[in-house]
Amino acid sequence: MVEHTASSYLLQPPILNNHLVHSVLTLIMFNTGMFGLSISAAGAEVGDVLKASIGVMSGFNDGVSDEALGAAKNKLKLEILSEYESNLGVRAATGLESIAAGSPSSASQLCGAIDSITNEEVMEAAKKINGSAPILVSYGNVENMPLQRELL
Repeated sequence: MVEHTASSYLLQPPILNNHLVHSVLTLIMFNTGMFGLSISAAGAEVGDVLKASIGVMSGFNDGVSDEALGAAKNKLKLEILSEYESNLGVRAATGLESIAAGSPSSASQLCGAIDSITNEEVMEAAKKINGSAPILVSYGNVENMPLQRELL
């Protein structure tokens, strides 16, 4: 499985009780089409954080502002260009792209593909993600972890 990890400007952590209670990390599995969020929260707040995160994702069904989409694109392009700054980064990226897509792409090709992403594509992806049943995986102290049916 090939995994790409990128934080997204679009997925800002919700603020609950005037505290930023979790961090969000997006994981996209190229060869399976899986999308995931890794969330960490303080004990009793984990249920509220999960519900707020689902609400943030649901909000993407209606699209995002042009400003937010532009900022997200720029952040992703910066991450890609930063990866290509070193020989090690180029080799790693080339290897991952060869496995995932069959052949490597240049940084300019990747940035061009990112620039071509439209708000309609964001909405389409969000509807696909939000239309599928979530799977909860947890580790550590799961005492306060809500059941999946409590989140839907």
